Amino acid sequence: MANKLPFTRGPAKYVPGNAWMLTFADLLSLLLTFFVLVFSMNTIRFENWQAVVRTMSDEFNPNRPAISPTEHQDPASVLKSKPKGLNLAYLEAIVSQRFAQIPLFENGQVWRMEGKVIVSIPASLLFERKDAIPNEAGVLALRDIAGVLVQLRNKIQVAGHTDQTPVANQLYRSNWELSLTRARVVAGILSDAGYREPMAVLGYADTRYNQLPGSLTQQRRYDLAERIDIIIVDERRDRGLYDLF
Repeated sequence: MANKLPFTRGPAKYVPGNAWMLTFADLLSLLLTFFVLVFSMNTIRFENWQAVVRTMSDEFNPNRPAISPTEHQDPASVLKSKPKGLNLAYLEAIVSQRFAQIPLFENGQVWRMEGKVIVSIPASLLFERKDAIPNEAGVLALRDIAGVLVQLRNKIQVAGHTDQTPVANQLYRSNWELSLTRARVVAGILSDAGYREPMAVLGYADTRYNQLPGSLTQQRRYDLAERIDIIIVDERRDRGLYDLF
């Protein structure tokens, strides 16, 4: 009988398992929990916590003095309506008639919006492109307008507007500065021409382009994108926070 060779076991083959999925699932669970926590912290509605805050405040501060609101018999002066100026329909007719008599401003626009009469003057009639130095004809025409404004008792505002083209001459840092500078220059000319009442000076850059009358053609709106608005408000004039002149 032949001798049998002893049985020997070879090296075991490595079979990859799925144990790594447990670690991966734990990591995803932690990430999901973290993002849910962040989302819940960012979407807390304050009104839902008012009752909790009030309860804790009363609990930890029992000696807090009680507040009993008392109504005043007379309203605060700041809440009183301001006195009205001249009728806007009348003002629109008067200003339009005088505006049409100034040859330089024949391309201007007089229109009404939300309790205001607005005299829109294209900036190209007064200034060079993206500049704030007025020309001689523009100064003379503004002096004529000042003669009309002197006779009014309504509040006056001067607002500068520009188009979206950036300022490239390095004289002004932005269209905001250019629009405000132009408005200040026009207000100064009106003041030198005899209008001594307070004026609010505002700069809007290109943010009020959509407020132009919808009845205007597109080309007309482009012409008035860069403009100076002399705004006659339906209020009696008095000195306000932004009044410079």
